[in-house]
Amino acid sequence: MKQKALANSKVYQENNNSVEKDIEYAIQVNRWLLSPLGIWPLSSKSNLLKKIIQYLIIIICSLLLIFIIVPGSLLTYVKIKNSAIRIKLTGALSFCVMAIMKYYSLVSGRKNISNCIQHLISDWVQVNSLSNREIMLNYAQLGRFGSIICAIFMYGGGLFYAGILPHVSPSVKNENNVTIRPIAYPSYFLIFDPQQSPAYEIVYSLHCYCAFVMHSVTSAACSLAVVFVMHACGQLDILIAWLNNLVDGNGNTHGINGRFSEIIEQHTKTLRFIASTENVLCEICLVEVIGCTLNICFLGYYLMLEWEQSDAIGIMTYTILLISFIFNIFLFCYIGELLKAKCSEVGETTFMIDWYRLPERKALGLTLTIATAQNPITITAGKIFDLSLNGFCTVIRTSVTYLNLLRTFMLE
Repeated sequence: MKQKALANSKVYQENNNSVEKDIEYAIQVNRWLLSPLGIWPLSSKSNLLKKIIQYLIIIICSLLLIFIIVPGSLLTYVKIKNSAIRIKLTGALSFCVMAIMKYYSLVSGRKNISNCIQHLISDWVQVNSLSNREIMLNYAQLGRFGSIICAIFMYGGGLFYAGILPHVSPSVKNENNVTIRPIAYPSYFLIFDPQQSPAYEIVYSLHCYCAFVMHSVTSAACSLAVVFVMHACGQLDILIAWLNNLVDGNGNTHGINGRFSEIIEQHTKTLRFIASTENVLCEICLVEVIGCTLNICFLGYYLMLEWEQSDAIGIMTYTILLISFIFNIFLFCYIGELLKAKCSEVGETTFMIDWYRLPERKALGLTLTIATAQNPITITAGKIFDLSLNGFCTVIRTSVTYLNLLRTFMLE
């Protein structure tokens, strides 16, 4: 048995000359999404210039978001008096407010994000068998796939809304019978007229950059959640495999004391990582739950209006956006449910092994693992709403309820 374990270890060392590639595979999408926002953690060796550039990126992204929110609020709640038009503008404005709130949650949580990434890298470096590496790669693939799908939906919806919909919508004329040139996000500027050149071209270009920042923020938040939670699930799967081998060893060269110590250390490390992930995502998930509830309601209402007007491009745009928001909140809730199930599985596995064959003191030590699994650390929205499939159903029901209220209000 010992010779088999040594042989497996040798094979692993020969085949695992690509730890850096594995780490890159696991966190690559996160870096792609976080770097343009100035949130990706810099290494300790980064020079002063890189730090200055990162702060400049944060300032620029903040100004771009404010550039939409302030003029958009002035137009929606100061200049516009028609309630139907206000409702139509409120949806886009609420998404902008969501984006800036999530962005500052990410900016303020950069230290926690850095700690989680360092923990993730440390786990990859400490992999000591091909089976553990395979488990981690499978979950890294799931995290990468979920991040990419979320980004495709978000950027796809943003492209249609900001780049295509304004140009194919019916033309609007002002009181002087002058056609209003479309811009991505209707705004009211006190000091200049956005319809005059070159102000129009500048405003439209800035709105496109703003759309990129907003959808990048949402995609980055989703990517962090998926990658971190999938990594935690992978670590819990490794823990479950070790629990199954606790009594007989099955190739593990350590004695019962060594195996037991490895299990306790792995469980503790994983719980710390989950707690750190919860700290990163807590505020973001609260904004996501509230924002998606409102945005699904608004998009459903806009879709009905476009359907009545038989506007194919409008229907396509709002359908893509609606699917992206539903998928986004579903992904958050699904990974929360998956993490909770994995934590519970640890407790079930601990009870189902042949613990009665262990020395009495060792068997008693497993009670702590079972007790911890009965009250798992879950991903929550602001510590008040557990992200689960039941929570997803609650969000959809609430959105439909608000939609019915909105329709009733607008018909009166």
